[in-house]
Amino acid sequence: MTDSLPYIDPFDDGRSLSRAASDMDEASSLIDAVFRLERAVSRIGNTRLRPWNMTLSSYTALRILANRPHLTLAQLSRRCYARPQTMTRIVTQLEKRGFVARGAHPESERALSLEVTKAGLAALEEMGAEVLKISDTLNAVLGRSEIVAADRQLRQAALVVEGELREMERAPE
Repeated sequence: MTDSLPYIDPFDDGRSLSRAASDMDEASSLIDAVFRLERAVSRIGNTRLRPWNMTLSSYTALRILANRPHLTLAQLSRRCYARPQTMTRIVTQLEKRGFVARGAHPESERALSLEVTKAGLAALEEMGAEVLKISDTLNAVLGRSEIVAADRQLRQAALVVEGELREMERAPE
């Protein structure tokens, strides 16, 4: 990582003249940094997509459907890390705008298939340049090898934490 970037204490709001001692361990600091990055990316993504009246969540769902046609609502929900109720609302909005169409699923009689329309593909292409500026910023700050390493490590950590959560959900109370 670039040394010129300062450490940002999550307990310091920037208004205090003195730095308070933090009892936060490294893992807790990392969790704070990941949460802060996620919030910052969401905010800038939503700001960049405002001219299209889209949110980063809607854009992400549309992008995933463009790359994986014929997903069901449940499958899309899992890939977007969103609750099914939230994904229903997002898909309904995308459908009203003519970006997504629902149809018969090619592998199941009961499931509905979601597919991006031509209008949705055109909108994705239009919005893509703005959204990719976020990736350009990260690439400029970290560099490819650091991004690849951080991506691998964060995904590995997520799998472990998700496994712990599944164990907690299975445990009798």
